[in-house]
Amino acid sequence: MPLSRWSKRHEKTFGKKKEKWNGNFRLPPKPECYYTKIKGQCRWCGNTIVNEDGSINERKSWHKECATQYMIIYHSREQRAQVFRRDSGVCNHCGVSVGRWDVDHIKPLVEQKGVSEDNIDWTYYAIENLQTLCKKCHKIKSKSETHLRSNVKDKRLKSRGIGRYNHKKFIGDTGRYNINKFIEDK
Repeated sequence: MPLSRWSKRHEKTFGKKKEKWNGNFRLPPKPECYYTKIKGQCRWCGNTIVNEDGSINERKSWHKECATQYMIIYHSREQRAQVFRRDSGVCNHCGVSVGRWDVDHIKPLVEQKGVSEDNIDWTYYAIENLQTLCKKCHKIKSKSETHLRSNVKDKRLKSRGIGRYNHKKFIGDTGRYNINKFIEDK
């Protein structure tokens, strides 16, 4: 069950047309059934919501688990509340319990960048992929991931015969940034 309550800040989309996904890997596309007009059908998983007696519950449009999963993915306040409830604010790396902490994705979301709508790996957005880190440990982890990604990118560029930027020639004589002056090493 979501810990935070629905409010005016939550967008009302019941019965609207499906929006085209803009490719933002931080906010994955919503499923087709999210935009349903059918009462008694879960907006996240698409299954019918059944009462204890077996009849369809037309007053609800979410299963409890589906509402929690949706809120964790699309609302950072709920994400932080759920992770704090699970970890009690204790850093997953150093074990220190401090007042200032961050929610970190164990498998970084940036790995979903450029993935098509059909091939998204939803485990990247699940609560099992979230951990509590103190500010210091989160900074170290993020910095190491950035270095790893840049090293992989450099290796890919070198394998294609493209070298690093020549900073002076890349910026140009005017001192203004010009994207068209990409230098290749030969």
